[in-house]
Amino acid sequence: MRWIIRVIVIVLLLSVAGLAAFLGPAHLQIRGIEPTLPTEAELRALANVPGGPTTIRIAQSSSQAGAERVLGHSLVILEWANGRRFMIDAAMDQQASEEFGELVAKMSPGMGPVNYHGNVAELLGAELSTVHGVGFTHLHADHVQGIDAFCAARGPGARSYQTVAQATQHNLHTKESAEQLASSCLEPTVLDGDGLLSISDFPGLGIVSLGGHTPGSTLFAAHIDGTLWLMSGDISNVKSKLMSNTGKGWLYSTLFVPENTSRTEELRLWLSALDRQANTEVIVAHDFAAALDSGMPSF
Repeated sequence: MRWIIRVIVIVLLLSVAGLAAFLGPAHLQIRGIEPTLPTEAELRALANVPGGPTTIRIAQSSSQAGAERVLGHSLVILEWANGRRFMIDAAMDQQASEEFGELVAKMSPGMGPVNYHGNVAELLGAELSTVHGVGFTHLHADHVQGIDAFCAARGPGARSYQTVAQATQHNLHTKESAEQLASSCLEPTVLDGDGLLSISDFPGLGIVSLGGHTPGSTLFAAHIDGTLWLMSGDISNVKSKLMSNTGKGWLYSTLFVPENTSRTEELRLWLSALDRQANTEVIVAHDFAAALDSGMPSF
Protein backbone atom coordinates (compact mmCIF):
# COMPACT_ATOMS: atom_id res chain seq x y z
CA MET A 1 0.00 0.00 0.00
CA ARG A 2 2.81 2.41 0.88
CA TRP A 3 4.40 2.07 -2.53
CA ILE A 4 1.08 2.96 -4.18
CA ILE A 5 0.89 6.11 -2.08
CA ARG A 6 4.47 6.97 -3.00
CA VAL A 7 3.69 6.53 -6.70
CA ILE A 8 0.62 8.74 -6.40
CA VAL A 9 2.61 11.44 -4.60
CA ILE A 10 5.38 11.28 -7.20
CA VAL A 11 2.85 11.54 -10.05
CA LEU A 12 1.19 14.54 -8.37
CA LEU A 13 4.51 16.27 -7.79
CA LEU A 14 5.57 15.68 -11.39
CA SER A 15 2.22 17.01 -12.62
CA VAL A 16 2.57 20.16 -10.53
CA ALA A 17 6.17 20.62 -11.69
CA GLY A 18 5.12 20.17 -15.32
CA LEU A 19 2.28 22.67 -14.93
CA ALA A 20 4.62 25.18 -13.29
CA ALA A 21 7.14 24.78 -16.10
CA PHE A 22 4.36 25.32 -18.66
CA LEU A 23 2.68 28.33 -17.02
CA GLY A 24 5.57 29.78 -15.04
CA PRO A 25 7.15 31.83 -17.85
CA ALA A 26 3.79 33.41 -18.71
CA HIS A 27 3.21 34.41 -15.08
CA LEU A 28 6.69 35.86 -14.73
CA GLN A 29 6.30 37.78 -17.97
CA ILE A 30 2.92 39.33 -17.19
CA ARG A 31 4.06 40.43 -13.74
CA GLY A 32 6.83 42.47 -15.32
CA ILE A 33 4.48 44.57 -17.45
CA GLU A 34 2.95 47.47 -15.50
CA PRO A 35 3.16 50.58 -17.72
CA THR A 36 2.32 54.08 -16.52
CA LEU A 37 -1.36 55.02 -16.64
CA PRO A 38 -2.52 58.44 -17.81
CA THR A 39 -4.22 60.87 -15.47
CA GLU A 40 -7.91 61.64 -15.71
CA ALA A 41 -7.01 65.12 -16.93
CA GLU A 42 -4.96 63.66 -19.78
CA LEU A 43 -7.85 61.44 -20.84
CA ARG A 44 -10.34 64.30 -20.70
CA ALA A 45 -8.03 66.48 -22.77
CA LEU A 46 -8.93 64.24 -25.73
CA ALA A 47 -12.08 66.36 -25.95
CA ASN A 48 -9.92 69.33 -26.96
CA VAL A 49 -8.15 67.63 -29.86
CA PRO A 50 -9.24 69.29 -33.13
CA GLY A 51 -11.00 67.00 -35.59
CA GLY A 52 -11.75 64.24 -33.08
CA PRO A 53 -14.18 61.37 -33.72
CA THR A 54 -17.84 62.22 -34.19
CA THR A 55 -19.61 58.92 -33.55
CA ILE A 56 -19.09 55.61 -31.76
CA ARG A 57 -21.07 52.38 -32.18
CA ILE A 58 -20.87 48.76 -31.06
CA ALA A 59 -21.92 45.52 -32.75
CA GLN A 60 -22.22 42.03 -31.34
CA SER A 61 -20.83 39.21 -33.47
CA SER A 62 -22.03 36.34 -31.25
CA SER A 63 -23.46 35.71 -27.82
CA GLN A 64 -23.76 32.81 -25.38
CA ALA A 65 -26.16 32.90 -22.44
CA GLY A 66 -25.50 31.33 -19.05
CA ALA A 67 -27.19 31.33 -15.68
CA GLU A 68 -25.34 34.45 -14.46
CA ARG A 69 -24.38 36.35 -17.60
CA VAL A 70 -24.47 36.60 -21.38
CA LEU A 71 -21.02 36.31 -22.91
CA GLY A 72 -20.89 38.60 -25.91
CA HIS A 73 -18.21 39.06 -28.56
CA SER A 74 -18.25 42.53 -29.99
CA LEU A 75 -16.42 45.19 -31.98
CA VAL A 76 -16.51 48.97 -31.69
CA ILE A 77 -16.44 51.42 -34.59
CA LEU A 78 -15.33 55.04 -34.31
CA GLU A 79 -16.06 57.48 -37.17
CA TRP A 80 -14.58 60.87 -38.07
CA ALA A 81 -16.20 63.69 -40.02
CA ASN A 82 -14.17 62.81 -43.12
CA GLY A 83 -15.75 59.35 -43.20
CA ARG A 84 -12.70 57.43 -41.99
CA ARG A 85 -13.43 54.71 -39.46
CA PHE A 86 -11.38 52.90 -36.81
CA MET A 87 -12.33 49.40 -35.62
CA ILE A 88 -11.53 48.07 -32.16
CA ASP A 89 -11.40 44.25 -32.04
CA ALA A 90 -12.65 41.92 -34.75
CA ALA A 91 -14.51 39.12 -32.88
CA MET A 92 -14.73 35.77 -34.74
CA ASP A 93 -16.31 34.08 -37.74
CA GLN A 94 -19.08 31.51 -37.27
CA GLN A 95 -16.92 28.39 -37.03
CA ALA A 96 -14.52 29.96 -34.55
CA SER A 97 -17.45 31.35 -32.52
CA GLU A 98 -19.03 27.91 -32.21
CA GLU A 99 -15.74 26.23 -31.33
CA PHE A 100 -15.00 28.89 -28.74
CA GLY A 101 -18.50 28.44 -27.33
CA GLU A 102 -17.91 24.72 -26.88
CA LEU A 103 -14.73 25.47 -24.94
CA VAL A 104 -16.53 28.00 -22.73
CA ALA A 105 -19.29 25.48 -22.02
CA LYS A 106 -16.74 22.91 -20.86
CA MET A 107 -15.10 25.40 -18.50
CA SER A 108 -18.41 26.93 -17.33
CA PRO A 109 -21.23 24.35 -17.17
CA GLY A 110 -24.61 25.90 -17.74
CA MET A 111 -23.63 28.04 -20.69
CA GLY A 112 -26.05 27.64 -23.56
CA PRO A 113 -25.43 27.40 -27.31
CA VAL A 114 -23.80 30.18 -29.32
CA ASN A 115 -26.08 32.65 -31.08
CA TYR A 116 -24.17 33.89 -34.10
CA HIS A 117 -24.99 37.33 -35.52
CA GLY A 118 -22.38 37.76 -38.27
CA ASN A 119 -18.69 38.34 -38.85
CA VAL A 120 -17.18 41.80 -39.04
CA ALA A 121 -17.61 42.03 -42.82
CA GLU A 122 -21.26 41.02 -42.62
CA LEU A 123 -21.95 43.44 -39.77
CA LEU A 124 -20.24 46.40 -41.43
CA GLY A 125 -21.43 45.82 -44.97
CA ALA A 126 -20.67 48.79 -47.23
CA GLU A 127 -18.90 50.60 -44.38
CA LEU A 128 -16.08 48.06 -44.47
CA SER A 129 -14.11 49.98 -47.11
CA THR A 130 -14.03 53.06 -44.88
CA VAL A 131 -12.26 51.26 -42.01
CA HIS A 132 -8.69 52.50 -42.34
CA GLY A 133 -7.46 51.71 -38.83
CA VAL A 134 -7.76 48.64 -36.64
CA GLY A 135 -6.75 48.12 -33.01
CA PHE A 136 -7.10 45.28 -30.53
CA THR A 137 -7.72 45.43 -26.82
CA HIS A 138 -5.54 42.30 -26.67
CA LEU A 139 -4.52 39.39 -28.86
CA HIS A 140 -6.70 36.54 -27.65
CA ALA A 141 -8.31 34.69 -30.53
CA ASP A 142 -11.87 35.74 -29.68
CA HIS A 143 -10.85 39.37 -30.34
CA VAL A 144 -8.65 38.80 -33.40
CA GLN A 145 -9.78 35.76 -35.41
CA GLY A 146 -12.42 37.72 -37.34
CA ILE A 147 -9.72 39.73 -39.09
CA ASP A 148 -9.60 36.97 -41.72
CA ALA A 149 -13.18 37.76 -42.73
CA PHE A 150 -12.32 41.47 -42.69
CA CYS A 151 -9.38 40.97 -45.04
CA ALA A 152 -11.22 38.57 -47.33
CA ALA A 153 -13.96 41.14 -47.91
CA ARG A 154 -11.95 44.37 -47.81
CA GLY A 155 -8.46 43.54 -49.04
CA PRO A 156 -5.50 45.87 -48.38
CA GLY A 157 -5.79 49.50 -47.36
CA ALA A 158 -6.14 49.39 -43.56
CA ARG A 159 -3.45 49.64 -40.90
CA SER A 160 -3.16 47.98 -37.51
CA TYR A 161 -2.00 50.04 -34.53
CA GLN A 162 -0.35 48.35 -31.56
CA THR A 163 1.63 49.37 -28.53
CA VAL A 164 5.18 48.04 -28.27
CA ALA A 165 4.06 45.54 -25.62
CA GLN A 166 1.25 44.18 -27.79
CA ALA A 167 3.49 43.92 -30.84
CA THR A 168 6.45 42.26 -29.12
CA GLN A 169 5.37 40.57 -25.87
CA HIS A 170 3.45 37.34 -26.44
CA ASN A 171 2.51 34.34 -24.32
CA LEU A 172 0.99 30.92 -24.93
CA HIS A 173 -2.47 32.43 -25.59
CA THR A 174 -1.47 35.33 -27.84
CA LYS A 175 1.20 33.90 -30.15
CA GLU A 176 -1.28 32.39 -32.60
CA SER A 177 -3.19 35.65 -33.03
CA ALA A 178 0.07 37.59 -33.40
CA GLU A 179 1.04 35.25 -36.23
CA GLN A 180 -2.39 35.68 -37.80
CA LEU A 181 -2.03 39.46 -37.78
CA ALA A 182 1.48 39.25 -39.22
CA SER A 183 0.11 37.44 -42.27
CA SER A 184 -3.09 39.50 -42.59
CA CYS A 185 -3.92 42.36 -44.95
CA LEU A 186 -3.24 44.96 -42.24
CA GLU A 187 -0.17 47.19 -42.55
CA PRO A 188 1.43 47.23 -39.09
CA THR A 189 2.20 50.36 -37.11
CA VAL A 190 3.83 50.14 -33.67
CA LEU A 191 3.27 53.06 -31.31
CA ASP A 192 6.32 53.75 -29.18
CA GLY A 193 6.15 55.47 -25.81
CA ASP A 194 4.35 55.25 -22.48
CA GLY A 195 1.15 56.68 -21.05
CA LEU A 196 -1.47 58.10 -23.42
CA LEU A 197 -0.48 57.55 -27.06
CA SER A 198 -2.04 59.10 -30.16
CA ILE A 199 -2.30 58.53 -33.91
CA SER A 200 -2.06 61.49 -36.29
CA ASP A 201 -4.40 59.85 -38.79
CA PHE A 202 -7.10 59.43 -36.12
CA PRO A 203 -7.05 62.60 -33.98
CA GLY A 204 -8.68 62.36 -30.57
CA LEU A 205 -8.18 58.61 -30.22
CA GLY A 206 -6.10 57.72 -27.17
CA ILE A 207 -4.28 54.43 -26.73
CA VAL A 208 -2.92 53.15 -23.41
CA SER A 209 -0.83 50.06 -22.67
CA LEU A 210 -2.36 48.27 -19.66
CA GLY A 211 -0.90 44.83 -19.03
CA GLY A 212 -2.70 42.79 -16.38
CA HIS A 213 -4.81 40.46 -18.53
CA THR A 214 -2.28 39.83 -21.29
CA PRO A 215 1.16 41.34 -21.96
CA GLY A 216 -0.34 43.53 -24.68
CA SER A 217 -3.68 44.46 -23.14
CA THR A 218 -4.60 47.94 -24.40
CA LEU A 219 -7.16 50.61 -23.59
CA PHE A 220 -8.74 52.78 -26.30
CA ALA A 221 -10.20 56.15 -25.29
CA ALA A 222 -12.24 58.74 -27.17
CA HIS A 223 -14.32 61.78 -26.20
CA ILE A 224 -17.52 62.07 -28.25
CA ASP A 225 -20.47 64.44 -27.74
CA GLY A 226 -19.52 65.16 -24.14
CA THR A 227 -18.83 61.56 -23.09
CA LEU A 228 -15.45 59.97 -22.47
CA TRP A 229 -15.58 56.39 -23.74
CA LEU A 230 -13.00 53.88 -22.44
CA MET A 231 -12.77 50.50 -24.19
CA SER A 232 -11.10 48.31 -21.56
CA GLY A 233 -11.10 44.88 -23.18
CA ASP A 234 -11.04 41.95 -20.75
CA ILE A 235 -9.67 43.58 -17.61
CA SER A 236 -13.03 42.37 -16.36
CA ASN A 237 -15.52 40.21 -18.26
CA VAL A 238 -18.62 41.72 -16.65
CA LYS A 239 -19.21 45.43 -15.99
CA SER A 240 -20.80 44.85 -12.58
CA LYS A 241 -17.74 42.91 -11.42
CA LEU A 242 -15.45 45.66 -12.61
CA MET A 243 -17.45 48.14 -10.57
CA SER A 244 -17.42 45.90 -7.47
CA ASN A 245 -13.69 45.08 -7.88
CA THR A 246 -14.38 41.36 -8.20
CA GLY A 247 -11.65 39.29 -9.85
CA LYS A 248 -12.10 36.33 -12.16
CA GLY A 249 -11.07 33.72 -9.60
CA TRP A 250 -7.91 31.78 -8.86
CA LEU A 251 -8.60 28.99 -11.35
CA TYR A 252 -9.07 31.34 -14.30
CA SER A 253 -6.25 33.76 -13.51
CA THR A 254 -3.73 31.08 -12.55
CA LEU A 255 -4.42 28.10 -14.79
CA PHE A 256 -6.64 29.13 -17.69
CA VAL A 257 -5.31 32.62 -18.49
CA PRO A 258 -2.16 33.70 -16.62
CA GLU A 259 -2.95 37.17 -15.28
CA ASN A 260 -1.17 39.66 -13.07
CA THR A 261 -3.97 39.80 -10.49
CA SER A 262 -2.50 42.70 -8.53
CA ARG A 263 -2.37 44.71 -11.76
CA THR A 264 -5.91 43.75 -12.84
CA GLU A 265 -7.16 44.87 -9.43
CA GLU A 266 -5.32 48.18 -9.82
CA LEU A 267 -6.91 48.58 -13.25
CA ARG A 268 -10.40 47.70 -11.99
CA LEU A 269 -10.11 50.34 -9.27
CA TRP A 270 -8.77 52.91 -11.74
CA LEU A 271 -11.45 52.22 -14.34
CA SER A 272 -14.34 52.03 -11.89
CA ALA A 273 -13.29 55.36 -10.34
CA LEU A 274 -13.31 56.91 -13.82
CA ASP A 275 -16.67 55.35 -14.67
CA ARG A 276 -18.23 56.90 -11.57
CA GLN A 277 -17.34 60.36 -12.86
CA ALA A 278 -19.94 62.28 -14.84
CA ASN A 279 -20.02 61.73 -18.61
CA THR A 280 -17.63 58.74 -18.50
CA GLU A 281 -18.38 55.20 -19.65
CA VAL A 282 -16.10 52.16 -19.39
CA ILE A 283 -16.96 49.52 -21.97
CA VAL A 284 -16.21 45.91 -21.01
CA ALA A 285 -15.62 43.93 -24.18
CA HIS A 286 -17.76 40.88 -23.39
CA ASP A 287 -20.66 42.69 -21.67
CA PHE A 288 -22.73 43.86 -24.63
CA ALA A 289 -25.83 44.56 -22.52
CA ALA A 290 -23.87 46.89 -20.24
CA ALA A 291 -22.51 48.72 -23.28
CA LEU A 292 -26.05 49.34 -24.50
CA ASP A 293 -27.12 50.42 -21.00
CA SER A 294 -24.28 52.95 -21.04
CA GLY A 295 -25.88 54.62 -24.05
CA MET A 296 -23.47 53.40 -26.71
CA PRO A 297 -25.41 53.01 -29.99
CA SER A 298 -25.36 49.64 -31.74
CA PHE A 299 -25.52 48.68 -35.41
